[in-house]
Amino acid sequence: MSGKLRPVGSRVPLPTSSVMSLPWERFYVAEYTASGTEALAMAVSIAVAGNSKVEQPEVIIPGYGCPDLIAAILALDATPVLVDLLPDTPFMDDTLVRKSITDSTVAVVGVGLLGIPERLSLLAEICREKSIFLIEDSAQCFPPFSTEKPLADLVVLSFGRGKPINLMGGGALLYRKNLSAELRDVLLQFPKLPQTIGWGWYLKRFIFNLLLTRYGFWILEKLPFMDVGRTRFNELKSISRLDLSLSLLNAGIRDYWSRPLLYHRYTRELQFLEQQGWRLLDTRTYGEFGLADSNPRIRFGVLAPDMVTRNKVWKALNASGIGANALYEVALPYIGGVDQALIGTDLPVAHDFASRLLTLPCHCDVSDSDITRVVNVLKDECAV
Repeated sequence: MSGKLRPVGSRVPLPTSSVMSLPWERFYVAEYTASGTEALAMAVSIAVAGNSKVEQPEVIIPGYGCPDLIAAILALDATPVLVDLLPDTPFMDDTLVRKSITDSTVAVVGVGLLGIPERLSLLAEICREKSIFLIEDSAQCFPPFSTEKPLADLVVLSFGRGKPINLMGGGALLYRKNLSAELRDVLLQFPKLPQTIGWGWYLKRFIFNLLLTRYGFWILEKLPFMDVGRTRFNELKSISRLDLSLSLLNAGIRDYWSRPLLYHRYTRELQFLEQQGWRLLDTRTYGEFGLADSNPRIRFGVLAPDMVTRNKVWKALNASGIGANALYEVALPYIGGVDQALIGTDLPVAHDFASRLLTLPCHCDVSDSDITRVVNVLKDECAV
């Protein structure tokens, strides 16, 4: 085997001297942060401050997602309220969202998954009715949906590994330009860290990019202490703003827009799966207003008919050198380390979604022959 294709991850670019307009500048102001999780925590802090009379604030999130959602909410002493999904989609059930809102609810977090934005128009309508904040978590989507139609009050971005723009860390909180000065000042409580682009950064970038190669990832995956691909809960112990290098951010955005739209080929060539009881998580079906259909993706998601089939194909793809995976593998309450008290843990649809989801690599190193191999493995395993 000539190494192994990693499941996700773009190379870290070199800073550029060229300047470009940022996609959110029309409607939002950016506050850069030390991580995407910290950006979400800052968004929660604004929502909490905007509802200061609430003694024990609650924040609604989907029952399937990254455990960092929970970490960010708990860091502000708020309570995560988990809502189940609509069948065969990554979207929260809006009927359950409405039922979950109480006098203690301060925000709803609409999470974009696999490049597919949540149904923000619907969530914005609910949040306006209830006078609570809508937060768009766009860690897996770029540009955020709200940059085209400013539905969210607050938007969260992540620039960590495995995200659309990989800067080896950092994030951004976007807030509406009309946000009150009093709420903007909430951000000043968080210290600002400098970002140094020196020889240490360049060395780290070299090693990071080397590990993204087929041989590098193959070796990395073999090291048991690295525990590559495992999802776990990590407590958020500090929250900081970041003096992010805009030359690095510009380079990351330019690199993002230069990537091929590989998922269109997946959509075309995997149509046969739908005759076998699979579902393709493509933006033709799920993307609100079709906005995300012209943006590069970091993964392509498919839902198998059942867990047994998913696991069989997952194993076969990895044996063939394709780094397919099941993303978080389980619904949020079942992720290791999530032992905090949660509201709304009866999540049958989220559990079903987690048991059937398989993601396929969609980054710039995926070749035509890789996609052909993916298609052939799926045809063999599904006996088409």
